[in-house]
Formats: sequence, structure tokens, C-alpha cells
Amino acid sequence: MEVRRLVDRDITNRLLAVPGVSQVIAYGGDVRQYQVLVNPDKLQAFNVTLDEVTAATREANVNAAGGFLINPDQELIIRGLGRIESIEELGKSAITSRNNTPVLLQDVADVRIGAGLKRGDGSLDGQPAVVVLINKQPQNDTPTVTKAIEQAMSEVKAGLPADVTVTETFRQENFITAAIQNVTSSLRDGIIIVCIILLMFLMNWRTAIITLSAIPLSVLIGMMILGWFGQGINTMTLGGLAVAIGSVVDDSIVDMENCYRGLRENQAAKNPVHPFKVVYDTSVAVRVSVIFSTVIIAVVFAPIFTFTGVEGRIFAPMGVAYLVSIFASTFVAMTLSPALCAILLANRQLPTDDTWVSALAQRFYRPLLNFATGFPKVILVVATASLVASLVILPTLGRVFLPEFQESSLVNAMVLYPGSSLDATNQVGFALQDALKDDPRFKTVQLRSGRAPGDADAGGVNLGHLDVELSDEGLQEREASIEKLRAEFAKIPGVAPSIGGFISHRMDEVLSGVRSAIAVKIFGPDLPELRRLGSEIEAVMGDVPGLVDLQLEPQVPIRQVQIKFSREAAARYGLTVGNLSHTLETALNGRVVSQVLEGQQLFDLVVWLQPESRNNLDVIRNLLVDTPTGQKIPLTQVASIEYGTGPNTINRENVSRLIVISANVSGRDLGSVVNEIQTKISESIQLPTGYFIQYGGQFESEQRATANLLLFGGIAFVAIAVLMYFAVKSVAAMLMIMVNLPLALVGGIFSIALGGRIISVASLVGFITLFGVATRNGLLLVDNYNHKLAEGMPLKEVIFQGSMERLVAILMTALTSALGMVPLVVGTGAGKEILQPLAVVVLGGLFTSTALTLLVLPALYAQFGKFLMPKQIQPSVNVENGKAVGAIWE
Repeated sequence: MEVRRLVDRDITNRLLAVPGVSQVIAYGGDVRQYQVLVNPDKLQAFNVTLDEVTAATREANVNAAGGFLINPDQELIIRGLGRIESIEELGKSAITSRNNTPVLLQDVADVRIGAGLKRGDGSLDGQPAVVVLINKQPQNDTPTVTKAIEQAMSEVKAGLPADVTVTETFRQENFITAAIQNVTSSLRDGIIIVCIILLMFLMNWRTAIITLSAIPLSVLIGMMILGWFGQGINTMTLGGLAVAIGSVVDDSIVDMENCYRGLRENQAAKNPVHPFKVVYDTSVAVRVSVIFSTVIIAVVFAPIFTFTGVEGRIFAPMGVAYLVSIFASTFVAMTLSPALCAILLANRQLPTDDTWVSALAQRFYRPLLNFATGFPKVILVVATASLVASLVILPTLGRVFLPEFQESSLVNAMVLYPGSSLDATNQVGFALQDALKDDPRFKTVQLRSGRAPGDADAGGVNLGHLDVELSDEGLQEREASIEKLRAEFAKIPGVAPSIGGFISHRMDEVLSGVRSAIAVKIFGPDLPELRRLGSEIEAVMGDVPGLVDLQLEPQVPIRQVQIKFSREAAARYGLTVGNLSHTLETALNGRVVSQVLEGQQLFDLVVWLQPESRNNLDVIRNLLVDTPTGQKIPLTQVASIEYGTGPNTINRENVSRLIVISANVSGRDLGSVVNEIQTKISESIQLPTGYFIQYGGQFESEQRATANLLLFGGIAFVAIAVLMYFAVKSVAAMLMIMVNLPLALVGGIFSIALGGRIISVASLVGFITLFGVATRNGLLLVDNYNHKLAEGMPLKEVIFQGSMERLVAILMTALTSALGMVPLVVGTGAGKEILQPLAVVVLGGLFTSTALTLLVLPALYAQFGKFLMPKQIQPSVNVENGKAVGAIWE
């Protein structure tokens, strides 16, 4: 009791004063109360009713306002001081008088300081404890609030007794910090990889500075814009920057590479023009494709912002961070890159030979290009076969909503059979703690049983939460640690567990209202019928492989003490049901009639029957009740008190009664498990009229997110096609570029098949990112073909020279975008769970997409060139030997 009093007095109030803290909830310990525990036998002996005791107790602890005593030059406040200052004063308070002798509270009741009725409890590593949960306000960031809480606790600890120890069992900032560190490391490593790739291709410090300057500037501008939008630094905004890190140099690469090549050609010309004009002309030449490719990426990403619910809150910050970085990189490429080219390259003698990496790439690509143009049908057949193969594989892949978070904090809900006591729940918790506390994989094992005052979890005393904090060893073997937990739960009969991480459980609750990945909800009007259907569906689901933590919501009849009031009998005595209910509530549940002030703490003053009396039906039956005439009658004359049965709980959703069968998945993907459940239920269960089933949880959200992406992705596809047409001014050329999009699927699907065979919403976002980069590369190549055709060059030479010219730029943009993802793909850990599937798709997809772009587009032009020839519409300027030649085509 003293520990709980310390918590309520010294800790709770101090923590509530911390900025950003919204709620402090305490489990366990005995809550101090001033109690008037009435003895029914003494009530009868003194001819006093419980209502009289209640009124006397209330009136024994009252201060009165007496107004003011006003003198000519002074005013005094008049106070009636009637509040009790000790338990002895309360006991000596009068109820009434019998034969000129006062009847005091202590004559009919045990007046004492005692512990309130427990509806919740706490323990740590097998020992009783007070567990304090601290919730922050929604708009405050967790690390700042956490540090302020720890500072406050360090001050509080200094004043605590020596035998009171404080143990930190859960710290959400640990996951946040680990996630940010992991993603930041991936961002750093991605930048290093991108720099290495560019240096290998360029082998020139001047060109390296021009392209690499886009990285810090784009990231800095992106973070400034995020700050303007109110987006803080979190895992997903950093993830957006990490995903974009390989793409932010693409525009600068294209601009610099075209300028570099133009300056080299100008130096070799017989009549060179001014280098600044070359810088200007070459920058303008690629400006349309650069701007259009950026706009197209924005259109491709637009479906992400149509996500709702949890997926929207997760991916929207990533999408914003990615797009602002890409837009910033385009701004840098259109302003700083040409300026740096003019400063660092224009007046320098540039080497006439390509770097060894560029030369090596051209040497390997030249025979492949010749083959693609010489045998285009073979290339097109291989590309089509690859696409068909990937589409055949696609339906066999598993589906989940989001990858599992690699969090060390596990919140494991356990439900005992309805009607189980708080002590029974505690005993189960102690048994589990004893089994786990010596395992090095578990750092702390904490139990929160029942419900604490102010807690949002509306559970009974048969509900417990076993909070497990994994050690570093346990986190490395997370799956084995979870299986150990399940094995220990399985040893205890009658306990239905739901095992998962803190974030995962909270997400499941938001999605379906239950702490499980799958929720099968049966709706209908009749509770017994709902229970029957629930039992049948639970049995059917039990045969589905991969299901764990399967449990039917325990809406069952339980034994009750039912007190039925007789309205006729009550009316004869002038009593109402409300009078009787009031007396009954006081006797059996206790009634808080006032509060006692000790220092700065308030303690409830409760009137209640003695424990041995309120647990005895005969005593309850003989409880005296006041009538309006002053007569005192036993309760049994106006009510029947018997044992009966009734539902322990009735749940509703959307106005309809329901019962829920919940489960988690282990060893299989969520999508295939739910599909099998749906098939088995439809084959085995016949629902009566008025009953229906809904499948909730992560599966429902995954279907909603997929449908969103397909719908708005289709709209984006049409918008991209329109933008492409305006960029290349040719329907046929636009179609050639759009062919690259389905071909980009090939590598993404194969990479998923090789990397776990599971598609999540994060994977779908990866395909969106992939489409944007693939479209950019296709546009660069086709735009260059059109410029060559405008010069009047033969088609075969256009294909060969246009492809060779764009080879280095396409390879650099593709490799930086793809290999920049490697740090996200390699390794595991907090923060990478959602970004890793995305990065796997982009990495695998860009390799095949780039290869297909460099081979399939030339093959398409070689095969269908006569349909792709644009018509001339006006003269154009192109620098060749210092003369203006060429035309614009469409």
C-alpha cells in the first residue's frame, strides 16, 4: 500500500507535470481508502439501516462556508471546519440516537484505513510490483517526451526510500532510435555507393563534383521543405530520402553527361562555337525530358497518397520525402549543374577518350545492341516470355499487409475463462514469469492483470498482459524467442494467448479492434446462435496450417448472483426499484461518499459491508432497508436473491451484435491463410438468415490498399501516357516507352520470388518507385532517338548511335538508383522492415528494366521503325561543326 501511495503522491503528479505527458496509469499495489465496513448484525442490533450509515458517513466529512464577518475596518472569512483529520474522528461520528444514547459509526462498522477492491494488479519477474504506464500527447515526439520523463524520474528517485527500486521495462524511444540509426546508416551507405559508382564512371573530379553536388543540396532542400510542411525526422521520412538517394543525381548525371559529350565534340570540331553556348544548348536539349521525367515520377507516386488508415499514415511521409527530394534534384540539375559545367568544364581541355568503365560498358553493349537490331524478334520474344513467366509466378506469391516489425517489446495478451478471478490471472502470470525470467533471451517479464483506473483497455480481471522485453540475444533469435513464449503459454490449460509486438498489436487494434492479424467477425441478433456459429468456425479454422493463437471471443453464460426486485412487494412498502438498487450497490459494491484530504492527497471514503457479509447470500437477504414510514424490513421481503447465469459480455459493432474469432499467422503468408479460411468456411458453414461474416484485420487492409493502388495506379498510367505523348510528340514513340513499364515488373517479381515469396503493401510501393525510374530511362532513350531522326540520320544509325550515346547516362542513373538500395536490402533491424521489401523490388526491377530498356527499345525500333518515324514540322538548331542544321520532328 505504501509503494502505491508513493506512486500516486510523488510519481504520478510529477510525471503529469512533464510537457507532452497526457496520462499516467498505475497497475498493482493497494489503493489507500478510508473505509466504513458495516456489520449487518450490529445494524439490526441498533435498529439502523445502511442508508442511515451512508448519510452519516457523508455528513461526517464536510466543511461549511459561513460567509464573512464584516467589521468597519476588517473582513474575516467564516469557515465551518468539519472534515475529519484522522480515522478515529470518523469512527466517533454519530449516526443517530437511541434512548438518548448516540449510535456512532464505530458501533456498527469496522472503521479503518484499508485497501480498495482490486480490479487490476502488477508484477515483475515473479515479484509483486506497481507498474506505471505513461502515455504521451498525440502531437509530441516520443524522444523529447521520454527524455523529459527520465529527467523527472531521476529527481523523484532521489527522494524514494532505499528499499524502493525503479526498473524501466518498456521504452518506445529504443525502437525509434534504433530504427532511425539503421535507416540513417543505410542513407549514409547509399550515398557512399552512389559516389563510388559515379567516380568509377566519370574518373574526373570536375564531373564528379557537378553530379555529387546534387546529393547534399537535394537532401538539404528536401528536409527544409519537409520542415515547412510540419514533417519531422522519422523512420519513413528518412526512408524516403534513402530510397531517393540514388535518383537525386539522375537529372544532374543526364545534364552533365550531355554537356560533357557536347563539349568534347565541340573541341574536336573544325569550327568550334563558344563553350558557353554548347553548355546552354546541351542543357536545353535534355531539359524537356528531365522535367517530364520528374513530373511523371510525381504522377507515378500519386497513388501512395490515396492510402487511408494505417498504411496512409506510414507511407505518406515517405512519399512526401521522396518527391520533395526528386523535385529538389531537378531544380539543382536545371540551375546549379549547368553553372558548374560552365565553370569547371567549359574552358578546360577535356580528354577525348572515355573512362575505362564507360569503354568497358560500350564494348560489352555494342555486340548486344547489334544482335538486338539484327534479330529484333528474338529479343522481343525473350522479353515477352520473361513477362509471361513473371505473371505466372505472381499469383503464387504470398501476401501480407506489412512486414513484421523487428521490435524488442512484446505485449502478449492472455485471456482466462470468463469468471476467473484476479488471483487466478496473477497465478498464471507468476507461473509464466518463473518460467521465463532466467532465460537470457528475455530481459524483463512484466504482468499487468485486469484493468487499472483510467486505462483504455476495457478488460475484466480474467485479462492479462505479459509484457516481455527481449534482450539483444533474444532479438537476434526473435522467432525462436516467440516460439518459446508460445510453448510456455501452451503448458497452461484454459489460457488463450495473443502474442505479438507492441506496435503490431496497436496496429491490429486500429485495423480490426482485436490484437490479432486475422479477425473473423460473425454478426447476428441472437447470442446463443452466435456462440454456436463461432464454435463451428473455430473448429474449421483449427485445421488451417499456419494459424497460431486461435481463440474464440469468450462471450459465454457465466454464473451470477441475481437479485430480482419485486415491484408489487416494493410498492406495498412505498419503495422504488431505484431505492433498493441504491442500497444494494452500497452494500455489495461499496459507495464512495466523500474524500479525505491528507496533505495534498485525496483518499476515497467508502461505505461497504464487511467482506464476510457481502460474500454471504443469507446476510444479503436479511439486509435492512428503510421504508418511507420509518419501518425497517429485510431485503428478502422485496427481492429474491439466487444464483443464475447470464452473458459475461455483449459486444456490438455498427449497431449489430457480433462474436469474433481471432488468430495470428506463423510460417505462412497472411493472404493464403485467409483465402483458405474463407474457402473452408464457405464450404462447411451454413449461415442462418440475418447472420453474416466479415473478415477484418491486416488482410482487409491489404486488400483495401491493393485495390487503391490498382485503381489509382491505372489512372496514373493513363496520365503518364498523356504526358509521354506531349514529351515525344508521337503516339507510337509513347507506346514504345510505355512498353517498358510492364517489363519493369519482371525483375521486381523475380526478386520477390527469390527473396521470400511474399508481397506486401511495401512491395507495391516499390513497384511504384520502380515504374518512375524505368519511365525516366525509356524517355531519355526515345527522346535521343527523336533528336537523331530530326537531324535526318538513317534509322539504323539513329538506333545504334542514339543507344550508345545514352548508354553511360542510363547505366549511371540505373545503377545509382538500384545499388543505392543495397544498404536497405542487406541486413535486418528496426526501421528496415517496411523499406526492405520496397528496396528489393526496386533493386531487382531496375536491373532487368535497364537491360530490357537498352535492348527491347532498340529492337522495337528496328522491327517497327517505319511506324515510328516522326513527321517533320519545323527547322531546329543543332550544333555540328559550328553550323546550324537539323529539324524538329513529331
